[in-house]
Amino acid sequence: MTRVAVLERFANESRRLPLSALADGGHPEVWELHATRGETLRRLPRTVTKWLTAPITIRDKARLLACCLGTKGTLLTPLNALYHAPDLWDRVVTGGIDSVACFSAKCFPLATAIADRTGRPCDEFLAAGTRYYGEFAFELLAVVPYAYWLHTTGKLRFTESSADTRDLYYFSPRHEERSGPRRYAPITEYSIGEPAWRRLDRRAFPKTLDVSRWRPPPYRTVYANETFRWPRKLCVVSNKTSPEPTVAGDSTLNGLDIPLLLATVGRLRDRYQVVYNRPHSSDMVEDGQRMREIGDIEALKKAYPDVLTIQDLRRAHPHLSYNELQLRLYANCEAFVSVLGGSSYLSSYYGGTNIVYARKGWEVSCGAFDNWFHKFSGARVVAVSSPEELLRRIDELL
Repeated sequence: MTRVAVLERFANESRRLPLSALADGGHPEVWELHATRGETLRRLPRTVTKWLTAPITIRDKARLLACCLGTKGTLLTPLNALYHAPDLWDRVVTGGIDSVACFSAKCFPLATAIADRTGRPCDEFLAAGTRYYGEFAFELLAVVPYAYWLHTTGKLRFTESSADTRDLYYFSPRHEERSGPRRYAPITEYSIGEPAWRRLDRRAFPKTLDVSRWRPPPYRTVYANETFRWPRKLCVVSNKTSPEPTVAGDSTLNGLDIPLLLATVGRLRDRYQVVYNRPHSSDMVEDGQRMREIGDIEALKKAYPDVLTIQDLRRAHPHLSYNELQLRLYANCEAFVSVLGGSSYLSSYYGGTNIVYARKGWEVSCGAFDNWFHKFSGARVVAVSSPEELLRRIDELL
């Protein structure tokens, strides 16, 4: 049986290779190239001893050293790579390791070097599948388009994600869902992710997208239907009430408060059948922050009884999950008002016009709405940063 060295740089499950995905079902040895700061520092004397006594040629040591220092993960990853590299090399030379596997070979020269020494290419998980339990917006930005690109090139074998994502990955030959809340996970291993100089993650978005391995699935075409149609054209207004720790602490900065929501819908309801999409926490898999109940749904129904909510549609179509309902509803819509976050991404997959209320965030900082949000479907995406601008652009564009 093939003996496989599985090299792991992170503890986060979204960035680890599931052992069940090993190409030939080989016997795995998991090498953890991450550790706590204290453990990493305690290892330093032994690391030096290993490098001084390892039976490796000067030339190979120099190459191995460069690969360790060039391996990116956390700031401590190069030190942990240095600790394990002599043992890895020895295991290969003495026949204890036949091949190498990892989640992603991006910025991982140590994995490539050890694999070269075995005489076999590195088995990279992302070459044939995806695994992501992180935030919904990041999944729509990087993971789903990469998985669909793999599908179009005939390379996709499996996908893994959180609960209620099967319909997002309708094209996957084998999709697995895992229950539990979503947790923040960077997307740096994907083609559009930007590595930092000394580590793999940057808390920033790219100003331009590398779309060479990126293709959003055609949700509008796939989920077109006659169910969600009304005498007037449809307009979906999406909102959120969850805290935004990175930009507003315990508050919601990029959300429509009740007065702004009522003013927004009041401008739209005469021309459109408005559907208000603000989920309860029980409607969806949480992104680490619970939706707060602020009375917005009740206020909207009292002011405009003809407006439908996503909860109304779920009650009318109980056989549809929350995400399948969104995908089918949006397929009949060309007018969207959304807020910075997951709703702005999903709304941009469907063409038409998407006005995004975005006051502060990574997408705003890098100009994402102007530079590349249209690439999801050719949609016209217009970002606004104040209540006054939102209402003015609604009057102009919708």
